[in-house]
Order: sequence, then structure tokens, then C-alpha cells
Amino acid sequence: MTRAELYEKARLLPATPGVYIMRNKSGRIIYVGKSKALKNRVSSYFSPYSDHHGKTKRMVESVNDFEVYYTLTELEALIQENQFIKQFQPRYNIKLKDGGGYPYIKLTNSAYPEFSIVYKRTAGNDKYFGPYSSHHVARNILETVKKAFSLPSCNKEFPKDIGKGRPCLNYHIGRCCAPCVKGNVSADDYKELVNRASALLKGDGKKLIAQLEQGMEIASEGLNFELAAKLRDCIYAVKKLNDKQQIVCSPSVEADIIGIYADDLGSALSLLFVRNGAIVDRENFFFGADEIINSPNLVSFFQRYYELRGYIPKKIYIDYRLDEADDELFTDWLCAKAGFKVSVICPERGDMRALAVRASENAKQLILHKRKSEDRKKDFLISLSQLLGLEVLPDRIESYDVSHSAGEYTSCGMIVLEHGSFAKRKYRGFNIKTVDDGNDLAALEECIRRRFAHDSDEEGWEYPDLMLIDGGENQVRRVKSVLSEKSLNIAFFGMIKDEHHKTRTLTDGENEISLITRQDAFVFIYKIQEEVHRYSLSLMDAKRRNAVKKSSLTEIKGVGAKRANDLMLHFGTLAALKSATREQLLEVKGITEQIADAVLEYFGKEKDENNNRNSERDEA
Repeated sequence: MTRAELYEKARLLPATPGVYIMRNKSGRIIYVGKSKALKNRVSSYFSPYSDHHGKTKRMVESVNDFEVYYTLTELEALIQENQFIKQFQPRYNIKLKDGGGYPYIKLTNSAYPEFSIVYKRTAGNDKYFGPYSSHHVARNILETVKKAFSLPSCNKEFPKDIGKGRPCLNYHIGRCCAPCVKGNVSADDYKELVNRASALLKGDGKKLIAQLEQGMEIASEGLNFELAAKLRDCIYAVKKLNDKQQIVCSPSVEADIIGIYADDLGSALSLLFVRNGAIVDRENFFFGADEIINSPNLVSFFQRYYELRGYIPKKIYIDYRLDEADDELFTDWLCAKAGFKVSVICPERGDMRALAVRASENAKQLILHKRKSEDRKKDFLISLSQLLGLEVLPDRIESYDVSHSAGEYTSCGMIVLEHGSFAKRKYRGFNIKTVDDGNDLAALEECIRRRFAHDSDEEGWEYPDLMLIDGGENQVRRVKSVLSEKSLNIAFFGMIKDEHHKTRTLTDGENEISLITRQDAFVFIYKIQEEVHRYSLSLMDAKRRNAVKKSSLTEIKGVGAKRANDLMLHFGTLAALKSATREQLLEVKGITEQIADAVLEYFGKEKDENNNRNSERDEA
């Protein structure tokens, strides 16, 4: 449809709330929006008097048709829009990739309270700290706090496991109070340690330090120097963690600070989490040049963000003035979601204004740094394409390697690099089905055939600009035959290793390109070689472990899953294990004479059964 036709179609819409979906010529959804008056909003895109700029202009020029979904309220439209964006991931919407949610540190309400990392808050008397921006951040904080107060980090349950077994190494080196040792620490003393840890997690570091210092003085005056030394070490650990939490405003402030930076090349958003007046964590998002930053899109993004995060503070400060209607809609949604009054504020002065500006500057510097890094990678990819004589920039590189254990458990790994960086979410593993004799060439051919059985427009299976095969001329010829058969024009090279197992040369099957004089290219290819080898080896090992679990080894008396795995690791294959002597079996750690005899007896019976079956077939 032409722009004039789209405008006429939009003018026929009612001025009621709803969601609109823009599609391009191929029918793909490129943008989703909401409005309290569909007619006004949608027609504004195609009006002959509209003067769009940048990303909005590119989006409008790509629209071939649109459709609408009517709702009773604007809030309902916001929720429906959120569902469509998550479902279709439109090109021009700013997107939030949903993961497993945001982690909390949970403290159980029990005689011996325990800390753990969870992703959902449940009703009850347990306490929760967070949410934190990632599992990595939550784990580091929890480990530091446990270390500071000598809390156990094992999986023992108290009081059930008190007096059972010996204390671990952490007790002997003074890193655990060891409640597992009977009489070592009472339930009340343990709770006191937990209360101190809770105070630190809540951000009451200064108050806690003052209490600890007072306790240290009392212990010193009472000549209890051992306790005083413990409190001294605890104070040092608390101060170290407390220094990382930068105090920025009044201790009563609990808020999220949002800063935004946008230009024609893209945009970034930075969130600072302020708890008890201190910045305790931060999170950053980057958006591409096609993702439109405006008031309605930001509200949609924040709605998805806080829905996924599961925690809403009472105040949200944002360095961006939302439209009045969007502001009201967002605030109503937050209040309904949180169950209490939430304020969304664009600060104009004071500490909060300074923090919001700081968040925006943080977003700006982060995206500029990210672009510099990407530019360096792009410059390298340009030089690499010139070295290899490529016709296009190798934005997507795939590398393949085959692994097996003495001809068994054959697997092939495919790793992916995008824009010069490993894209681990797009790695693919192939469980080789047609080869069981260690034939690497046949295994590689099966892998390449199955890889290109997928269409290039299938998500995660986009065709590469460059393929790197672990191997030399024989591997290259085998890949070439598959690509020629499928009429695919993709550049590919074999990685030839030297005596140190490092790629010294690339070959296209006819010519060789030395990497000796190009240190940057040598390091880049070497990293790819190591990564694809690691990945393919992990696939093979997982296949072998799975075979061990499914094998009959655990049926042998005295052989559990661990010993079965040790046996397979030692002998490499089931065939080698079956033919092992008693002396060879005893070489395996943990295998006693009784277990060795049981293994021999088990496989002896199996051999007898096989011989009997063969004899019966011969007689028939």
C-alpha cells in the first residue's frame, strides 16, 4: 500500500484505545504501538503533513500495511502491546530480552536461618534482599557477606546435620563458624551473625561497624583478645564491602535512577539502584539504531522491565520528560502492580537531578566506549577480509571441529562469532549418527549437511560470511563438495596446526595463507581454534557421560555412577573396559579387588551369553 492509501485507511479507525501493528512488504511485523485514540496516533504516521526524522522516518517508509486490536482501556492496550513485543520482537521497538528474571538473596525464617539466591519472592516470613542486576552480582555479594561473618557455605542443613561428620577446610582456616560441630556455636550466636549479615545487605553498614567496634572495645577491656581479633577482622571485611556502596543521598532514600542517551547511531539506558542512600547496583541496556526512543516506547520498555524484575521502589527518577498521558498511564500501572503509591519523577534540581544527569552521562560514556570497541573489531575484520581475499566483511564466522574417543561418541561442534565476538547462544552441537569408526571426514560431512539443511532466514541459523574448519586439505575438499552440491557461495578455510597445536596456516584447498607475519590474525584464529576444540570436546564428553549413565555398568556390585564414570574415563571406551585385565582394573582409583572381580565376572557372563547366542545362530 502507498502512504496515501495507508493514511486513508488510518482515518477510518475509531478514536478508541487499542494496539496497532505495522508490517513491511514481506508481511513481517516491524513495529508495535498503543494509543488511547487509534485514529489520531496511526494517521499521524502517514499524514502528508508529517515530517518524521531518523528511525521513525525509516520505519514509516518500510510500512506496507497495518492492523489494529481494540481494547476497552489504555492500560489494557499497554498490557496487550507488551505481549506482542515479547512475541514478535519487532525491529523498531526497543526490546528487553526476557531471561529468568532478577535474582534475590533470600533469608529463611528458621532456627538456623540460611541465605540462598532465588528468582521469585513467595509469601511467608522469609526475608528478601535485592533484586540484583545478575546472578553474578548476587553471588559475589552473598559470598563476601558469608566470608565477612564466617557463615557456612556448604549444603548442610541445621540443626539436622549438627554433629554428623567432620568440619570442612573452611572451619580449620577460620572462614566458617562451623555450626556442624556440636557445641561450637549456639542457635542464638548463629542468629546474631545472620542479623549482622542482614544489616549489611540492607545497607546499614555504618551502624553495623559502630556496633562491632563497641563490641571489640568491650572484648579488649575484658581481656577476651580472641573475640576482639575476630570482631576486628569482621570490621575490616564490612568496611571493605561498605566502601563499594557509594553514599549519594539521604539514608532514607530508596529509588531507581534512570538516565538515557540517544543519537542517530543508537541509544543506551542506565539504571542506578539506590538503597538506604547508597548506589548498591546498576544495570545498562543498549539499543540499535533502528530502535526508536520516545515516550510511549519507553513506557512499554519500563513496563516489561519492572514486570520481569518483580520489584518496584516507591520512587523512580528519570532524566527524560515523558508525555503527560504516558506518565499517568505508567504511574497507574506501577501502583496497581506494586500495591502501593509509586511516583515517577523527572527531577529538575537537587541531589536527584544530579543523580539523574549522572545516570545519563554514564549511559553516554558506556555506549561511546562500546562503539570504540566495536570500531576496533570492525577495523580488524576489514584487515582480515583483505588478508583472506574475501568479497564481504566476515560479520558472521562459523568454525567446526570433530571430536571422538577412540572412534566412539563422535560429535561435531559449531561455534559462531558475530562482529568479531563469540556468540555462545548461537553455538550448535551435532551428535553424529552415521559414523561410528572415528572417520573425521565423514563426520564433518554429516555435520555440514545437517547445518545447511536449515534455511538462512531461520533464527540462529543465518548463513555465515566465513567458515573455518579444523583440519587441512582433506577437510576442505569434503566441505567444498557439500557447498557445491547445495550451490552455496561461502568462503571457507582449513586451519592447519603446527607441532605446538596452533594454527600456523589457513588453506582453501589449493593455496595457503601464512599467519606468521600477522600477529593479530594469528591470535584471533588461535582463539577460535581453542574455543571450537573446547566446545566439540565438551559435546563428546557429555555424550560419553550420558552413555555411561545408560550403560549397564551401574548394575555391577560396588559400581555406582561415579565409579562407572571413572572407569570410562580411564579406559576411554566400553570395548577397552570389557577387554581389561584384573591388574588394569586395579590401576583405576577407587577400584578394589572385590570390585575388579565383580567387573570381570559381569563381563564374563555377558561374553558367555553372546557366545551362546552366536552358537545358536550357527546351528540354525
